[in-house]
Amino acid sequence: MYTVVVADDEPELRRSLIERTPWEECGFRVAGEAENGAEALDLVEKLEPDLLLTDIRMPFLSGIALARAVREIRPATHIAFLSGYDDFTYAQQAIQYNIISYMLKPISSDELKKELCVIRDKISLRYQEIAQGRTGRLRPHDFLMPLLLGADSPLAGEALERDLHAQAVECGLLKDEDDRPQYVVLATVITDQSGAPVTTRAQVRAVELVLEKYLRASCCFIGSRVVALAAASEAELVKYLHIAVSEIVQSIERVIGAKCTVGVSRETDALSACHTAYREAVGALAYTAAQGADETRFIADLETGRTIRSDYSDTAVQLESVIKGGSRRQVEEYLHGLFDRLRTDPRSSLETDLMMVQLLGAICRSAGAVVNPETADELWRASPLASLSFSYRSLDELRGRMTDFCLRVHEAISLQCRESGEMLCDQALGMVRTQYGDESLSLASISEALHISPNYLSALIRKNTGDTFINLLTAQRLDSAKELLQCTSLKVMEIASKCGYSDQHYFSYCFKKRFGVSPLALRRQQSAEDGA
Repeated sequence: MYTVVVADDEPELRRSLIERTPWEECGFRVAGEAENGAEALDLVEKLEPDLLLTDIRMPFLSGIALARAVREIRPATHIAFLSGYDDFTYAQQAIQYNIISYMLKPISSDELKKELCVIRDKISLRYQEIAQGRTGRLRPHDFLMPLLLGADSPLAGEALERDLHAQAVECGLLKDEDDRPQYVVLATVITDQSGAPVTTRAQVRAVELVLEKYLRASCCFIGSRVVALAAASEAELVKYLHIAVSEIVQSIERVIGAKCTVGVSRETDALSACHTAYREAVGALAYTAAQGADETRFIADLETGRTIRSDYSDTAVQLESVIKGGSRRQVEEYLHGLFDRLRTDPRSSLETDLMMVQLLGAICRSAGAVVNPETADELWRASPLASLSFSYRSLDELRGRMTDFCLRVHEAISLQCRESGEMLCDQALGMVRTQYGDESLSLASISEALHISPNYLSALIRKNTGDTFINLLTAQRLDSAKELLQCTSLKVMEIASKCGYSDQHYFSYCFKKRFGVSPLALRRQQSAEDGA
């Protein structure tokens, strides 16, 4: 049985709709009803219904504005419009919010019942596809997996990028040679109650189904994760990515009943950089909710743009090859050349040490495969890092030193995440306190100003305040309005405008809902108290 919220500003019509429709026969249960768009949005946030059935012309928030807001907070909820206006413009606007049905008033009970059954079947099919997976059409997996895993290629630079772009066009990921989108990689993990991963290949299609509503995407299964490459313009990514990621989490949790976490990479305009983006997406999953991350984790929110190269496998392979098959002179020449390049390409001591650790590990591994254990130990003791950093008397001492070091790193990362999260939350709340009079102020506009994702900002605010952004913004606006009503002679319409409300009736509705009295009644009470 699916849940539905019914919204219509005409009480008689709404009651008739609720009481005369055979909801259970159509597979629905009415979870709530609303008389305006603001009330409907509140119910969607609280009840998380499968379907919102709403009139398109509503007080305070129109059906279109309501659909836009629902997509921000609960994209997994399906939306159906009832409209008395046979206006193609409304239908066009409805399409961009993935409306499941658009019905015209007047509509008979039989017609509504028939359409609700169609909607039920659409929802059932979608949930079935998410729960069980569906093969669907062929996807460019043969291109996608090597791209993400960083398969070796004889090409490099612009030649590699041209080759990858041609392959992407050939397999249908890109439209043509002139198609130059931005790319982002998402890694999705589904876990059971104990936190153990339970992701299966069946969920590949489930993730695709959601992403395809908003962006071009192709998915595959790598290492117990569903990994997706999404492509879109920069504007489309800004508008839809955070919504798509939220819907993946909500849909998986609603249909499968399991926890879902999505890691999201930075954007890139190069296919050759998608391997790095894949590692960023997987890396984002490592951050826990205790460090400020939620079910959706954007690496750009959690780590700065500073990059420290840590993969020197190509250099290690070359050095191993020279040591195994080259002459003594070739070994010396290779190392001289390597360190000459280090001098001309300055890097931090940390990066240099990371390179040396990898190179020494590769060298000792090669030696260990050939020489006896005693000689291998002797070689390692002669290595530069063994005497500087790895001298120890026993495994217990090494374990203690490694444990202390790892705990120090863990604490440093956790502290930085907490402090940066609290700072970002404070900045956002400061913007609410100073800019609440701007009607266009929103979670999206503040997150854009702070250069973080709306998902991350929403999680930070909820974690640090225990409340949602919209509730905090509304409270700030109405508390300020109350103060202006009590302390100034401004008209109610002027106060509403100063506090971010262009609709005086909507302002009065929200004010009475919060304080129990209308703005005018509060002013009269204040005047009576002042005169007493």
